[in-house]
Amino acid sequence: MEVAENALRRTLANGYNYRDLTVAEIINVITSYKDLKPIMGSYVFNDGSSRELMSLAGTVPVSYRGNTYNIPICVWLLDTYPYNPPICFVKPTSTMMIKPGTHVDADGKFYLPYLHEWKPPQSDLLNLNQVMILVFGEEPPVFSRPTTQKPYQAFQTAGPTSGGTLIM
Repeated sequence: MEVAENALRRTLANGYNYRDLTVAEIINVITSYKDLKPIMGSYVFNDGSSRELMSLAGTVPVSYRGNTYNIPICVWLLDTYPYNPPICFVKPTSTMMIKPGTHVDADGKFYLPYLHEWKPPQSDLLNLNQVMILVFGEEPPVFSRPTTQKPYQAFQTAGPTSGGTLIM
């Protein structure tokens, strides 16, 4: 894990105000959630501007009605992280559709009280993942695409403009 930590430190050296805190939290999360990977990519904001940011992308295990489902997510860390909350999205695969609801909009962005009430150091990525898993277990953010529909065409109003660079 030391190799990953050094790679993250180098990647975040330019631009991240609280690099050491951010790296420690990323390592903590990817140690607990093996399917989440740190990826550096271009995030496009609502105003059209973009910035190279770190994200954690992959799946989190969610229990729903006795079964475990791997929900694909992308959590973007602003360069002011951890003093500003992450920007979080559900990223459906081609066989899934977003299910807008209480905590997820039609674009897949999710809104949780935990994010709204973000206060470091009490608020962190590991607890965010745990809250997300509990909330998604009550109200899943995606569902299987009916087989009669055409596969999902990736449309992004925000998020990476390219595949990004896996860090590790």
